[in-house]
Amino acid sequence: MLPSLGAPKPLLPPPSGADSTSGAIERAPELTSTDSDATPAKDGISVNSLDAVSGETVGTIGSGDSALPATMWDGTPRSAIQRMLALVGDTPATASLRRLLLRILLSPATVPQATDAADRTSLVKARIDALERLGAWPDYLRLLDLAPAGVDDETALSPALRARLKSDAGFLIGDTGTSCAIARDAMLSNPQDIYWQKAGTFCQALAEEWESVEFNLRLMLELGDQDTRYIELMRAVSGTLSELPQMPQAAQLRPLDIAMMRVAGIAPAMPAPDAVPASLIPILTSFKTLRFEDRLRLAERGERLGLVDRSDLIALYELVDIDPSQMKNALSAAAADPSANGRALLYRAIASQTLPLARAQAIQQALSLGRRDGRYGATARLYAPLIQEIPTTSPYAWFAADAASAFIASGMSDAAAPWLEMASREARLGPEQATAWRDAVILSRLAAGEDVPLERNFLREWWRGVRNVAPEGAPERATLLFGLLEATGAETPGTVWRGLISQATPKETISPPAALQRARRDAARNGRLGEGALLTVLSLSGAGLLDYDTVALTESVRALSELGLRKDAYRLALDIYLAAGNTPVSAPPGE
Repeated sequence: MLPSLGAPKPLLPPPSGADSTSGAIERAPELTSTDSDATPAKDGISVNSLDAVSGETVGTIGSGDSALPATMWDGTPRSAIQRMLALVGDTPATASLRRLLLRILLSPATVPQATDAADRTSLVKARIDALERLGAWPDYLRLLDLAPAGVDDETALSPALRARLKSDAGFLIGDTGTSCAIARDAMLSNPQDIYWQKAGTFCQALAEEWESVEFNLRLMLELGDQDTRYIELMRAVSGTLSELPQMPQAAQLRPLDIAMMRVAGIAPAMPAPDAVPASLIPILTSFKTLRFEDRLRLAERGERLGLVDRSDLIALYELVDIDPSQMKNALSAAAADPSANGRALLYRAIASQTLPLARAQAIQQALSLGRRDGRYGATARLYAPLIQEIPTTSPYAWFAADAASAFIASGMSDAAAPWLEMASREARLGPEQATAWRDAVILSRLAAGEDVPLERNFLREWWRGVRNVAPEGAPERATLLFGLLEATGAETPGTVWRGLISQATPKETISPPAALQRARRDAARNGRLGEGALLTVLSLSGAGLLDYDTVALTESVRALSELGLRKDAYRLALDIYLAAGNTPVSAPPGE
């Protein structure tokens, strides 16, 4: 029935001049003597051949990208690394933890050789799979391109598997050009593989090769293929389907299904945005056939988790349908509407404001609403670039503490410095200004550790204001802050904890599994960097920061600090404090 297709073509031909049987990692030839009478080495000099470099050491980032040391897996058994990588999947609680996890997965590092047959699985493939579950698609593709190739080596990727993974990723993220280049070649070289026949037929439809499409579809049906969803989607792509089919949720769809739906203008069923797997957030945010409200809520969640760029969120904010009359009362409207639409309205109104004084006043109100809604960190990141346009001069001293806090929360401590200095002078004017300054200093201390010393009696004054104005939440807030300070190197007198005992109230929280916490503690105390860092991220994944008990949070910060990852420890401490509700508390008059 089919014409001769000729010799099968390789999916990923080797580079020009390279041996087709060689792996992706080029190795130096062994130093062997061809002369049996070669002069022996001089006394005191030993001549040994170098160990072969394992292809599993590959990574996509270097020291300039904050890569972890190449020795990070020293002391950790290969089997333990495999088990931990298999656990990666739940969304890390913060964007900073996600960034740490990406550095673990993307850093080039030596790994123990497999000594047991059960351990001879590819650690690079395990890292690639983890990146897929995290939705880190650009990093996924870069590591996939560097993964060692091989057919008989179980620790390497076969060319066929690499081609399938790359094709699926392209279909998911909308890069059909790359996927179709692979699929068209593979459908000829692998005529028995139904996946490539289906993918290649879809690509033929994109090129409007309808005779080939019809022939291939009829052949699939005659061979007994019962993939009803594929047939329906192909009819939708070709425009011959009178009524578009209902599709399940994206998590139940194949990459090829999603690519076909994107072309046919069909949207998947949509659960609550908080229930969408992290791996699909970047994909569905740009899926134009989804309801716009769902895309917007997904983008906000994705920005908070580090999956969506601020610029992409703003681009969606700009598409929100807003009545021009609402722009005049944006602050009151946003205060009454704590939804994504309300936040889009407020951002657009503030961004369009040309007077620095009016912009500063509006941003101050926006940050206050962010605290009220538990979105202070996201709000600070959104407005930080706009705050940079406000002059750091005395007419704006009333805004200094707000500006400094927003910059620190956004990871822009250098930009915060002049505002923090101005806020310290403003603090002399009254208790309200002093409280705002103290809160900004606490953020600065958590973000930089002991590089920001606290003045004598500073924390005493902070505690006095919190206790007098908000006595119900004061013990819990103090317990968290003092625990975070202690975990990042500060000394906390025992009298502090004794004073909080009688005021502590039970709270329903979750704790990471006990075995995971003990393994993390042992790794941190014994300097097993990769193991301790990965276990720390795993212990705070799958739930929000405030779902965990205070001890679990502070011990996670301590573990990173003990491992030498002090910047990561500081950032996590700051994220925890911000999540707990960074609400300034004014001291009563005369306190």
